[in-house]
Amino acid sequence: MKKVLLLILCASVCMAGFAQKKKKKGAVEPEAPVVEQMTDEECLENISLFQTSVKMKDWSSAYEFWLPVYTSRPEFRSQIYTNGAKILEYRYSQAQTDAERMALRDSIIKLHDDRIKYFDDARYPDAYVLGQKAKDYLTYYPEDTLALCAYDWLKESVTVLAANTPVDVVRKFMEHSYKVYKSNTDQYASQYEADYELVSATLDAIASAGGANAEPAKSVKAYADRMYAASGAADCATMDEKFASKVAESANDLETLNSIVRLYRRMGCTESEVYFAAAESSHKLQPTAESAAGCAQMCIKKGDLDGAVEYYKQALAMEDVEKEDKADYLYRLANVYVSLKNYPQGVNYAKQALELEPEDGRCYLLMAICYGAARIYSDPILQRSVFWVACDMCVKAKQVDPSCAADADKLYSKFRVHFPSRDDIFFSKDLNEGSAFTVGGWVGRTTIVRAR
Repeated sequence: MKKVLLLILCASVCMAGFAQKKKKKGAVEPEAPVVEQMTDEECLENISLFQTSVKMKDWSSAYEFWLPVYTSRPEFRSQIYTNGAKILEYRYSQAQTDAERMALRDSIIKLHDDRIKYFDDARYPDAYVLGQKAKDYLTYYPEDTLALCAYDWLKESVTVLAANTPVDVVRKFMEHSYKVYKSNTDQYASQYEADYELVSATLDAIASAGGANAEPAKSVKAYADRMYAASGAADCATMDEKFASKVAESANDLETLNSIVRLYRRMGCTESEVYFAAAESSHKLQPTAESAAGCAQMCIKKGDLDGAVEYYKQALAMEDVEKEDKADYLYRLANVYVSLKNYPQGVNYAKQALELEPEDGRCYLLMAICYGAARIYSDPILQRSVFWVACDMCVKAKQVDPSCAADADKLYSKFRVHFPSRDDIFFSKDLNEGSAFTVGGWVGRTTIVRAR
């Protein structure tokens, strides 16, 4: 213990070089003052002590037992780094000044560098450590908004580890790549597309390997697909170039086909022949909600609206359909009914979609179109009441979903010109301007009487 105390004192006075440093990859280390090394027995004793202290959350003792081993024998055991990270993270959380926090975050990053420099571990190679280092850098250096160094570390980690990459590292890489892309879409568009392909292939490989990481990988793959679909990095033509050969090669790979069908739908590329081919091949292998929806879109393009209705109903009847997807199928089915001029059913399915996604303004706009086309009364003045309800839906669409405000304003202007005049309202025994009025028939909605 005297030696331990001496080492603590030495470490606090001077963080000079280490004796007998382990050299990797032929690196040449400069000469440094020699610090007395701990013996194997002393190291094992201290490791046991700081591990126990960490479990008990006695962070002060853990640091005192950990530091001598780290400074004297950084190559000795992996616990120096796994527990060291926890100890330094706790000290960071308790730091009182900016200077302390800056010094500790540098120490956290240095810990990763020393792990790469001094410690060889076949289970956790350098590429793994780089992924962890990147995550910590993004956490502790928020002022570096682009953090291109972290981007490089994450990419190397994913590229080298491939199917052995931790799923959270793959996710972090995709998120950070998206952030870099959004900072300058012209400069980073091709990079983001390449990163998306790397992430997709990696997650597919992790999922195919099975085990505990399979389901998390599938979940992150769906997340990455949604992010890519919303990014604007690729149009439908680019998608076709990217996926045409993959669809042909994956004729018997149900999971890959469904993934492609889902991505095309989310990107709005449902008029593509590649999309149809993927959906048709998938449906032949095993009918799923995704493949049925793809076949429905193919029917729409061919003008077979009745066939589209049947396929969408098949999609909705499938088990384990995600809420977001089910809402989208209901909205698309409602659209088919509008094309068939079956407006009551259009409203029916739009309402069902809203029960799942209450902030989907598209559904309210579709209902506005249905109400505006409704034929309820033989009285021409009362018949104009449907336009009040249609305009109500336009207002509601803007309230719940600002992204559809422009379309809502256009529809509102279109319907408003059909309001009855003040004279029409004055001479109607059923209407009183400013009062409530319930539109009958299948519409069945109460609105406010308004003049043109």
